[in-house]
Amino acid sequence: MKTRTKKLAAMGMAAVMAAALLSGCGGRTKATPENLLRDMTEKAEKVESTVMNLKFNINLSAGGEELAVTMDMDMEATTEPEASHGKGEVSFDIAGSSMSTEMEIYSVKEDDQYVTYTMMEGEWTKEAAGEEETLGDIEGMTGDIEDYADKFKLEEDLAEINGEDCFELTGELDGDIFSEMIQSDMLDSFSGYGLDEETISEMVFPCTIDIYKDTILPARIMFDLTDTFESMMEDAGVAASDCYMEMTFMEYDSVDDIVVPDEALEAEEGSGLLDDFSDDGDSVKPAEPAEQSADLGSDWESYTVQINDTVVTLPCTLADLEATGVTLDREYTPEDYVVNAGEYELAWFMDANGNELMIDMINNTDGPIELKDCLVGGITVYSYDVEDGSLTVIFPGGIQIGTAQEDVLAAYGEPDDTYEDAEYGNSYYWYAEDSFYNGCTIDTEAGTGLVESMSLNCME
Repeated sequence: MKTRTKKLAAMGMAAVMAAALLSGCGGRTKATPENLLRDMTEKAEKVESTVMNLKFNINLSAGGEELAVTMDMDMEATTEPEASHGKGEVSFDIAGSSMSTEMEIYSVKEDDQYVTYTMMEGEWTKEAAGEEETLGDIEGMTGDIEDYADKFKLEEDLAEINGEDCFELTGELDGDIFSEMIQSDMLDSFSGYGLDEETISEMVFPCTIDIYKDTILPARIMFDLTDTFESMMEDAGVAASDCYMEMTFMEYDSVDDIVVPDEALEAEEGSGLLDDFSDDGDSVKPAEPAEQSADLGSDWESYTVQINDTVVTLPCTLADLEATGVTLDREYTPEDYVVNAGEYELAWFMDANGNELMIDMINNTDGPIELKDCLVGGITVYSYDVEDGSLTVIFPGGIQIGTAQEDVLAAYGEPDDTYEDAEYGNSYYWYAEDSFYNGCTIDTEAGTGLVESMSLNCME
């Protein structure tokens, strides 16, 4: 189950890092952007601790399907000693199917280095970083904000944040300024969406800063990321809405000492989330020749999949799929979960070694039925879910994780849709003539051109 939340965790980590950087922002003179940001910076230098809430939200839609990713985390931070603690939830919703995971994070200075402890699904990980990679570069952040005052205008009406009146500044920040306000690790976490530093430098980011009227300290900082994701995904026919990053500052100078729990301190070093998402080399290995069953079709429209030595034809029953050697994770998705007519539910099937497949359980009947009575309408496999090599998954034509993309194109022919990116890899789509929901998707790794994920669906 750990691999299901890797990308979600990356987004959660990215939002935490951004908010930690921004947490240092905050006399009473004429209210102008210049004066407000200058006074806020001066006051923030005297702040000893902060309590805040962090939110990160993405909504995407394509072909009638919707995807939503949300991170919601409460966080506290101190300046002496330098430490922070956050706890919240990362959730994922696609076509009405939801999953979520709790996340907790500590960042502290130990000797001459900064260490981050992260807990997801009950497991703590630890990562050490150099001083240039700390989560709370408050001094650098407050110095920059005043320099960008000409990018903002003061709204005539006061805003209300946490029940208090606030001055509200709105404006747009150039991409290079946005990059300075967040860390390189955060940019790396978003790289899977094409949001790297070079791409950001060519963009503009709407920004809102709310400042408490009474204290002239930050109340809320929000970046609207809708246009950012819209422009990145428009070529793939994906629409974006309600995408934002928001940091709301609840209290100042009310936090006691932040203490890392013993179970976190015992985590192995070098196993942090940032290690999981680093791209230090190619992750997909070339596929070894696998013995194909005579029952496996040659074309994707045969809707056949070989799992180990057994071939199933989509759609098939839950029992048919479990006969291949994988079992429904009933703890994560109970078999008595009710699926409404015409809908589907995501489920995970695992083998004895922890390898897993993501499955679309579909209800093609006229009424609600339990998940165990649904049909298997789609099978998706990712490279990291079968990396130990003990689970064999072969698509029609002998296509599997690690197959070269030229072999995929030779087997399946010209794709109906293609998304090519030299930095992040290519995606190829084939659709059935009679239904948009029946088809095949193959994603290949940048650099190697090897298959890193593949999906086959026969939903109707």
